[in-house]
Amino acid sequence: MYTLGRIMDSLNDEALLRSTGEPDVAVLNSLYQETQSDLSEWLDQRDSDYDVRRNIWAGKSSDFRKHKKDSETGQVFPFDGAADHEILDIDDHVRTHKSLCMNAFRRAQITAMPTEMNDVQQAGVVSNYMRWLVQVKMKEFERELSLGLDHWLEKGLMVHYVYWDQEDRQQLEKFTIQDAQYLFGEQFEAFMTGELDGEFAGFLQTKSGVSEKKARSMIDELRTEGETTIPVTREVKNQPAIRCLAPDEDFFLPPWTIDPQKAPYAFHVIHMTPEEIYSRGKKEEWDEEFIEKAAELSQSGGVHQGDMLANQGRRYSEDYIDDRTVRIVYCYQRLLDEDDVPGIYCTVFAYGVEETYGKHFLLDYAHNEYPFVVTPLERTSKRLYSSRSYPEIAASAQQVIKAETDASIDNLSMSTLPPLMHPPGQRPTRWGPGVQISVFRPDQYQYATIPPQSSNSYSMREEVRMMTNKYFGRNDNEGDPVEIQNKQQDLVETALGHVRAVMDQIYTLCQQYGPEEEFFRVVGINDFQTYKKGRPGTRYDFWIDFDASTQDPNQMVERVKAVGELGAMLGKSGSLDSDRLLQIGVAGIMPGAAHHIILPAEQGAEKAMEEERQAIAEIMAGAPPNVRENDAHQIKLQVFEQWLQQPDIQQKIQQDEALRGRVENHYKQRTFQIQQDQNAVTGRLGGQSTGFGQSAQM
Repeated sequence: MYTLGRIMDSLNDEALLRSTGEPDVAVLNSLYQETQSDLSEWLDQRDSDYDVRRNIWAGKSSDFRKHKKDSETGQVFPFDGAADHEILDIDDHVRTHKSLCMNAFRRAQITAMPTEMNDVQQAGVVSNYMRWLVQVKMKEFERELSLGLDHWLEKGLMVHYVYWDQEDRQQLEKFTIQDAQYLFGEQFEAFMTGELDGEFAGFLQTKSGVSEKKARSMIDELRTEGETTIPVTREVKNQPAIRCLAPDEDFFLPPWTIDPQKAPYAFHVIHMTPEEIYSRGKKEEWDEEFIEKAAELSQSGGVHQGDMLANQGRRYSEDYIDDRTVRIVYCYQRLLDEDDVPGIYCTVFAYGVEETYGKHFLLDYAHNEYPFVVTPLERTSKRLYSSRSYPEIAASAQQVIKAETDASIDNLSMSTLPPLMHPPGQRPTRWGPGVQISVFRPDQYQYATIPPQSSNSYSMREEVRMMTNKYFGRNDNEGDPVEIQNKQQDLVETALGHVRAVMDQIYTLCQQYGPEEEFFRVVGINDFQTYKKGRPGTRYDFWIDFDASTQDPNQMVERVKAVGELGAMLGKSGSLDSDRLLQIGVAGIMPGAAHHIILPAEQGAEKAMEEERQAIAEIMAGAPPNVRENDAHQIKLQVFEQWLQQPDIQQKIQQDEALRGRVENHYKQRTFQIQQDQNAVTGRLGGQSTGFGQSAQM
């Protein structure tokens, strides 16, 4: 159990209330260890969840049998060699619902809803821009979201770190004597004589960040060899990014946290090798003494001394035995400055180094939130860490299924080869089908009586599976489809709510650090748009729509039919967009294929006219095609009639009887199909359509 009093006492410390410019690293180290200690019960449960989902237990063998030699007590139940099989029921639930949520994200409609009327016109562009950003530009988004969903279902919490990723990389660029001549112009001769070495060395130091000695060496090489190489810093990344954090390894909040954004502190832990420490330390301008001390930790052998995670159970202890990485901790705190103005401050320190720290700074993100989005799987209590996980909920049910499965396998093994009773000292040399054994008494050799297998074993396993399927909202033949749909919709809505919060932080970072305008292509459509970030601080409420029922293609077809029939009953008033309805229907049945197989109205009409022109050519050639039942008959009939009205065509038809027959037959087929469509409308209406209130069809 965590000790709330100890943490509250610590919060009274000046280091955890007010930013003084110099953080107390010893206090932060103690608070980090104390937080882990107070979360020990929760961490133990996560360790158990890991084992339950992956079917890890003591004495497990590679042949899925119980062996005395692998048992700590030297005994096994019910007998040596008994079945000990894996049951992947919980893992299947996790994978299924992770796939459901990922599919929902891929098929959902992302909409930016403006908070001010002035932003309504820009909202459509922002919606398209955010779809492009998370589905195309941020290539890590789906991968990190998938991993987060896996943690969410297995561990009960989903955590994503949202940040602006800017990366510069040095590359060697050739600099020739001709470049120097262009650079110095009329002063080139002075450069060649060495009169400008000081100015040029200063230029190289500023441009490339090299030392004066290295700059003068490059100048000498340029004069003698005619060329040299200059290290040039280029921007290779400048965009928002997200990273999934494991809530039991990479990210910790106070155990009594209710709202993550209102927590007084949060720990983001990154495992770094010495090489990473030097590289990141240079990039983020850490204190040089801190870099040296942190890098030395991996050499001292005391990297994880006293760390709760290193002793937190079988999984952690095994994983960390050979782990020589150093835990670099980013501690985010809500602190007051000297004027009592609140802000989020970040202190970089290493667990185990209390003399110094890497960096202490005020986080300048405009959204003024922790750069983390945290979502619990369930809310059965106000506290964040009360959320249970799938393994925690279903461990008992999986154990029942395993026990019944192992018992059935053991019973089958005993039935296939029962124990053999024989006279003492007279064990048969062979035993099996067709083997002949001579005996003095026919009853001396016999099989042992096997207890009959319970007929309830299979039904019990299925009943337990049905119970867990019902609880988690899995599709099966026995469940109530409405209840299943409601549970799936609730799960998906919670997951998409997490994505909405992530996208809100991403957009705010784009507003703050992104380019003034950015060109992008609308996802799935060859349509380029320009996104202009506009006024600083412009906010949108992002909405992500997804209907769980769209997972069932048959239900989608029925829905589209129902809407289409309703539109036909109400008349073609123009309020029902049949093309859009078709697009939605195809998108529901074949996700991602709608924009490939459905043409825009203009292209569809052009395609129909081209097909009719081809049919006319075939009629003229003597090979008339038959009319298709489902076709754009009205458009094609107009093209055919326009062709018939040409004087030269009329003359040819009058002179050629065979051609006249083919033309008449094609015309009859086309008008018959149009009449069939009209009959279908008449059948639905119970009479002829009057046409009143309908606009003319062009």
